[in-house]
Amino acid sequence: LGSQRSPRRQFRRRWHLHRFRGRRTVPAFIQDAFSRVTHEARLPYSSSILSCSFRSDVPLVRAFLLGRHKIRLILPSDVTQSVEPSELDVLLATGLARHLCMRKLAYAASRLLLSSLIPLACIILLLPWLYALPYYIFPIAIVLSLLLCAVALWLLHRQGRRMAIQADNLMVRWLGRGRACEGLHALANRTGTPSRGRWGELSLEERIARVCGTRVSIEHESLTLAR
Repeated sequence: LGSQRSPRRQFRRRWHLHRFRGRRTVPAFIQDAFSRVTHEARLPYSSSILSCSFRSDVPLVRAFLLGRHKIRLILPSDVTQSVEPSELDVLLATGLARHLCMRKLAYAASRLLLSSLIPLACIILLLPWLYALPYYIFPIAIVLSLLLCAVALWLLHRQGRRMAIQADNLMVRWLGRGRACEGLHALANRTGTPSRGRWGELSLEERIARVCGTRVSIEHESLTLAR
């Protein structure tokens, strides 16, 4: 069983979240959690790369390559839904790991190349009209453009999923398998139903299957976690 928090501590945490609701300011306890993650990862990052907003029912994290805030947390807007420490650790470690994976030259270059295929498909679609080509060229241009867009989007999707897998491997290395599984299960238990992964990402069920092996409730984590 997880550690039980006192009502006084829960009230203090909820009041603290209420203070920062709707702001970009990162609460102190999130900065402390991020410092622990970077210490375990042996990385020289500070909480200045974080931003935090409260406008979602389920805690989320987004990682970006550019911009001042590379890691953006989106936490529950309802102050009664306090975020467990294990959930926060998984979110922060995931965001940091994905940012590091996105910084790799091979990933950034291939991402840029694949993204450039979509404007190229639009150019192909415009060529028959710009050069007044025969009418039968238009269907060919449309088919080629759609195929090129479909291939580019599929490759971007596959690349995003591979990056998410690499980031989860880093997250497990930093937090340990037990802590990572505890946080993933806690995040999954918020919805109660299997969730579908966003485009280019893994669902929580897929992440749990890879990291922990079996999807079970956090109350029975001993079934999947090695002690």
